[in-house]
Amino acid sequence: MQLHAAIAGAIEQSFAHLVQAEPETLAYHLTEAGLPEKAAGYWLRAGKIAVARYANIEAIAHLRRGIEAVGGFADGKDRLELDLQFALGPCLYATQGPFSNAYAATSTRARELCERLGDAPEYPQVMQWLTSMHGVRGEMPEALDACMAVVGLAEAAGNRPAAVNAMRGAGLWLLLMGRPVEARRMIERSIAEFDMCDEAERLATRAAGHDAGLAGMAHMGWTLWVLGYPDMARASVGAALQRAEAIGDPHNEAYASHFASVLHAFCREPAVAHTLAERCLALSEEHGFVMRRNLSRVIRGICANQLDPSSDSLATVSSELAEYVGTGYQFLITALYALLSQALLAKQQVMPAREIISKGLAAAEQTSERFFEAELLRLKARALVIEGGFGVSTDAQELLEESLAIAQGQNARSLELRAAADLSRLHRDQGRCADARDLLTPVYAWFTEGFDTQDLKEAKALLDALDA
Repeated sequence: MQLHAAIAGAIEQSFAHLVQAEPETLAYHLTEAGLPEKAAGYWLRAGKIAVARYANIEAIAHLRRGIEAVGGFADGKDRLELDLQFALGPCLYATQGPFSNAYAATSTRARELCERLGDAPEYPQVMQWLTSMHGVRGEMPEALDACMAVVGLAEAAGNRPAAVNAMRGAGLWLLLMGRPVEARRMIERSIAEFDMCDEAERLATRAAGHDAGLAGMAHMGWTLWVLGYPDMARASVGAALQRAEAIGDPHNEAYASHFASVLHAFCREPAVAHTLAERCLALSEEHGFVMRRNLSRVIRGICANQLDPSSDSLATVSSELAEYVGTGYQFLITALYALLSQALLAKQQVMPAREIISKGLAAAEQTSERFFEAELLRLKARALVIEGGFGVSTDAQELLEESLAIAQGQNARSLELRAAADLSRLHRDQGRCADARDLLTPVYAWFTEGFDTQDLKEAKALLDALDA
């Protein structure tokens, strides 16, 4: 211990550049010398330097050493421990995900410290960490309520970064719950507040685990597509990708790439979606982003099969989705089930598709993630049509009418178009061409953009055939 104390003293007195550049060296010797009160601050500094280099694994190691050191304090440790826990949270979110035990423990401990300190400015953002845990495990209404509570808490405290994150979080949960109109308003509010932030406040939003500017644009992309604005949606995720590239943080790049890949999968653009999923996967494997890695594998596998129907990637996707759900994640699960079942039906694999569709509808009921409920019902009807048999036409029509009603009730124009097109095809096959035309014409006519997308091109071809 005396040797380590002597080395620490020498470093402090004679090697100021080492203290600044590699504070973990000094922290290590102070720790070994039995001087935790001095060591903890240097571990915090080392962790922040690692965070600035986007070295999350290294940062986690330094910050945990600091928390261990704080445990050796006699008293007065709460403020410094909160600083350490608050720096640790985003690193754990990026690497282990919001459902991990480590992230939950850090979030819970940070909340305890905030409550003990009484006036900690970190409190609203820490409460926002806890809302994400509700959402990813499928507790959507609870996540939304918690986000709205944090919005009020943050605004009352004058904490704009935390308010921005909570508004954006609320917007995402509203979207996933099948309320895209409200989601758009909330995300627009978040983006507007972010635009008013100064640079320090913008950096502070990254306490959520990612930059609020690009996250808002990514979430807006999904929302705009559901609402029937595919061009605006693609532009929004494109802007998110550009901001991620400008920031240069691997996790922000992986985050933007994931949301963009899913958006292009929604648009039925498998080549673009596959490229973006590959980018997300490469970053996730290199830097240890567990949740992004699993999600990008699913999207990559679905798109790989669409690009090469002879591949066997869908079997792998099914197992990866089962693993994802098995770890407790429910985030985006209904959309992933819909994308997978659509790919299975394209290969005439009706029984596996029906099993996945049933899982998706059960998940929608259980978690309130209903934004792809209409699509799952449409795909259930398509499975019936492919399978054929007595009474199929009637059963499929009932499912498609239910799908259409849900999409209309949600103002989910993109999903309304798909349901209307399939129902029109069914009417055509029943010899009811006038009904088919009357149903699809006003739905198609509503659109003002996205005419290069498969959905709109197929709807236009169907209308042209009905008019012939």
